[in-house]
Amino acid sequence: MEKALRAWLDSHGLWAIVFAVLGVIVTLAVVLVVGGFWLAR
Repeated sequence: MEKALRAWLDSHGLWAIVFAVLGVIVTLAVVLVVGGFWLAR
């Protein structure tokens, strides 16, 4: 697992990590907002 992760990081670099983290944050934010509206109605 760790070797595959290191190979992925070596081939993709820092930008892949940045975009992955941003994607997760945006997805969580959208889920929270939509879930909040859905619960509030």
